[in-house]
Amino acid sequence: MSTILVTGASTGIGQEAALHMARKGNTAYAAVRNPDGVDELHAAIAAESLPVTVLKMDITQPKSIEAAVAQIMQETGRIDVLVNNAGVGAGQAVEMTPIEDVRWIFETNYFGTVNVLRAVTPIMRKQGQGRIINVGSLAARNTVGCHAHYSASKWAMVGLSESLAMEMAEFNVQVALVEPGCVITPMLGKVAPLDETIEQPYLNSLGRLGTWFEYALQNPSMPTDVAAAIAEAIEADAPKFRYTVGKDANEMVAARAKVSDDEWVRINCLQGEAFYDAMAELVGVDYYR
Repeated sequence: MSTILVTGASTGIGQEAALHMARKGNTAYAAVRNPDGVDELHAAIAAESLPVTVLKMDITQPKSIEAAVAQIMQETGRIDVLVNNAGVGAGQAVEMTPIEDVRWIFETNYFGTVNVLRAVTPIMRKQGQGRIINVGSLAARNTVGCHAHYSASKWAMVGLSESLAMEMAEFNVQVALVEPGCVITPMLGKVAPLDETIEQPYLNSLGRLGTWFEYALQNPSMPTDVAAAIAEAIEADAPKFRYTVGKDANEMVAARAKVSDDEWVRINCLQGEAFYDAMAELVGVDYYR
């Protein structure tokens, strides 16, 4: 059995991934920013007497990561699997997003992941064995308007994961990227409402984004679905590099593969019925009407 570290495990995907792998007999460490604020996680662990340790870790603070990793190494002597799941979301036009918010998205989604990798990859390299699962997003495969900063942070995760896979291969460490579409998690409830006191010149793009989410939420994925994909990537003898999760994600990835970059941008720049018709023909599903 393996020692597994899961970041962003207070709720949603991370919590389910930690619980799921513990149920399979692994020793799981559920990393959270505030261990006192995760009653649901503690209750789930206690109810099933699972081998899960709730670990304090702020992925934006290297010293916090160092302390958490040191605890794992003291208690188990190894880290076999790292699941980088912690992240934040946002949806707004480029010019309307405060630069502080942009920096926070990247500080968490990208630099936070790098911070954890810098602490764990030397351990796996010296072990001569390990597996790293990075949780990305459909947003890195199909960018839409008013989703630039979140999408960019997840595109960065793709480049990071590809390069990391090449670096770590000679040390018998495999890297996989799990990319879910719309998932029912607390992150959906944390999206700030529009400030009606500020002029919103991008309502058309915001409306398309909102309509897409409304459609996707008719057949969403659950955290358990993503946890199952993470488990598959962990347990496979030869894991795929990419795991796409969810009906919406698979539909949109397939549609995006049919056209060039130029054509994708052209279609998404269309207005009114021309956009609706072109996208419905491409995807095979009328997401936006």
